[in-house]
Parts: sequence; C-alpha cells; structure tokens
Amino acid sequence: MRNAVHCGSLESERYWREEDLASLPAIPDAKALAIVQAMDEMLFVFCGSGDVLLTRQGMNRAQYDYLQSLGYAFSTNMDTLSLEAEESVPAQTALNVFELLSRMDAGQEPDRLIPEGALLEPFAVLPGTQEAVSRYKLLPTLPNEEIVRAVNTKSYSTAMRDRLGLPNIAVVVHSMEELLQSGQALLEKGAFLIKDEYGVSGKGNQLVDSERMLRRMAGHLESSRNQGKRIRFVLEPLLDRETDFSCQFQIDPEGRITLLSVQQLVNQGFAFGESHSPQPSLLDKLDKEAYWETMNSIGRELYSDGYYGEVCVDSMLLRDGSLAPLVEINARKSMSLIKHHVDRRFKQEGMHTCLIQVPLAAMGKVHYEELLERMEESGSLFSLEKGEGVMPLTSSALQPLDLSRAAGSTKGKLYAALTYRSEDSKHKLIHTLDESLMRTGYTILR
Repeated sequence: MRNAVHCGSLESERYWREEDLASLPAIPDAKALAIVQAMDEMLFVFCGSGDVLLTRQGMNRAQYDYLQSLGYAFSTNMDTLSLEAEESVPAQTALNVFELLSRMDAGQEPDRLIPEGALLEPFAVLPGTQEAVSRYKLLPTLPNEEIVRAVNTKSYSTAMRDRLGLPNIAVVVHSMEELLQSGQALLEKGAFLIKDEYGVSGKGNQLVDSERMLRRMAGHLESSRNQGKRIRFVLEPLLDRETDFSCQFQIDPEGRITLLSVQQLVNQGFAFGESHSPQPSLLDKLDKEAYWETMNSIGRELYSDGYYGEVCVDSMLLRDGSLAPLVEINARKSMSLIKHHVDRRFKQEGMHTCLIQVPLAAMGKVHYEELLERMEESGSLFSLEKGEGVMPLTSSALQPLDLSRAAGSTKGKLYAALTYRSEDSKHKLIHTLDESLMRTGYTILR
C-alpha cells in the first residue's frame, strides 16, 4: 500500500474565489488569516503509519513527540515552508500551500520528505494542486479543479435543492436590480442573509434586517459593479434554527458513497464553536425523515457532475421541529471530519468526545512545550493510558507566524479534542486547561 502526503489550506474558499466576483464588505484581518493558515497541522488525524504531513508553519517538536506517543507514526516538516527568493510577505501569504510547494527552490525540506509515487491527500483541491503533483511525482486520484470550484459555491447548493425536490427558499441574484427586488420581497417576511458564493464559517454572510441595511449593501455593491465586478449572491431567509449539524461522507472514484458520521455543532454566531457527537434523539429523527437517503442523493448528483472525494453537508434542525437537510455543500474535508477521525481512533465505550477552540493572546514568545508539561502535571493532557483528557490538535495556531510584525502581542487559538466521561468531568478538564494556558503566559479571550 502506498504512503500518502497530507497537506492543504483550510481557508480553501479564499482560493476558489474568482477575482471578478463582487464581495460583501469586510475588514481584512491578517491575524485571523495567520491562525487559519496554521490550522493545517490538524491534518495529522488523517495520517497512517509512514505517511507525510506538510504544514505551512512547521510543527513544534514537542507536539510532534506528543502525537508520536499516541501512536501517530508520520513524518513532518519542522521548518516553515517559505520561498528562498526575495518575495514580499503579502505575496507569500497570498499563496496556498500547493502554490508554495510548487515554487520552492530545489533541496528544501519537502524534497527530502516526499517519497516519489506517494498519493496526495489534500484538504481540498486548489489552484496549484496539479503543479505540486507534477513537481513531486505524486499519484493523485483527484477531481478536476474547476469542478471542485463550481460545486463549492452557494448557488450550487441552492440548485441542488431544486434537483432533489427539497424545499428551497433561497434566491440567486445576478444584478443590483434583482438584489433590491428580491431583498424587498424577503424583508416583508423578516430578516434574511446575503450569502457570498464562497463564504465560510460566517465570513461572507451578511444579515439584512431593514430596508436601510439593504440600501447600504446595495450602495457598496454598486461601487463594486462600477469597477467591473460581477454580482452573484444567494439571498435566503434567516432560519429559526434549533441545532446545527453536519453529515460527512465520501465518494470514491467509482462513485460509491460511504456515509461516515454526523456531528452536532455549537456555533458562535455563524462561525465554528464546538463539535460533538449527536444526541440519540437527533439520530432518531434523521432515521424517520429519510435524511440518509437525501445525503446519498446529494452524493450521486455530485458524482454525476464530476466530483468525488470527501463531502460535508451542513444541515439544521429548526425550532418548529422541521429539518433543513441541505443548507450548504462543502466538497472537501472539514472540521467535523477531523472530529470523526479522532473518534475512530480514541473513543471508547462510555466516553464522550468533542472538539473545542480557545481564542488566546500572548505578549512576546510563549513556549508550547511548557504548556504540554503543565497539562501533563495537572492531569488534563490526554494519554492512551488514561483514555481521557485534552488532546491539543495544533501547536502553530496558538502563536501563528505574523510576518508583518516582529514584536508585540499575538493572537492565536488552541484547537483541541476532549475525551471525557461526563459533563462534570468535561467542565473540570476545561477549567484545568484554562489554568495551564494562563500559567504558561496566554490570556484567554473567550
């Protein structure tokens, strides 16, 4: 069996976006981007024995040794993937990991790590993926990049509801006139969302709850149109959600569909907050309402359009008890798939698991190995012997590289998997984790 090379950029939607597409107003956040770029470390959960993990920032040695103690036997880069040639920081930051790999000079660390003929296992197919495959002589079974780009749009998800005969309350608009006309009609029934074609984790969703807000958005987009940008957005009434959840499945190159898991989400606004296993009552409802057949149907339609690989379908349970089975299709790996792989490896009978994130700040350099030592001393660090505890999934995202500034405070996030016996033990673990973080020098921002 061939070994695989795992790598990718978790902000995939950023690289799929067409340059001439108008966008919703947003404030550029270099610190947030640095955190997301460091999240590729979490792809270790997909590694088998002998596989290679390439990460943009390079993994901390203490984190690597910790993961090896849990039985992960992969190789990885310890140095940052960067271009040796004189390139500006913004120019390098703008590249995804495949573009970086394709342009790196010969003889750098990836050349020594990547075995010829290995399989590439990307988080998602992005621009530059095929160039990286050619340079390192990898063996891909990857879908076409343009197909991947197309099936990840919000308008594709909207069209899929019609194809499957699902209730469809969304409207795709292609002009300012359509935006204003459809927006006014939706406002008569309540607030609605303007969804960017490649919005993700809340970014690219604009809540419109008044005519004044609608006019303000129209004014912004009018400026974009005058600069030659195309208007294409999805308008959708704000759903009265009770619970967010998602289904993960895989389509193999022959079209066979394997349902993998459902994960329940606790979002913060529209963004990821926590992922945990679904309640039995939710699973019962999914069984009764033919949810699984809907997921299989989505998989068959995706395959007929030329896509295969991992899929995460976002769904909702609404407060009136009804299901919205297809909110959004993400044709790539996902945070919930990462959670599923942690479960598959470590979850034991009678135990619970969840994925959490802890937003942090730090002044100056903080030593990650000290955090692991404190967690071990306090008994909160997950180990195979205990079978419960907190497993940090990233080291780099706690203090990501922000090459635009050399000193001062940095913002980061700890992403971790929790394995626990009860809600009480979960709360104790989080409390102990917080103490370890603060004693190491982090300020918790939640």
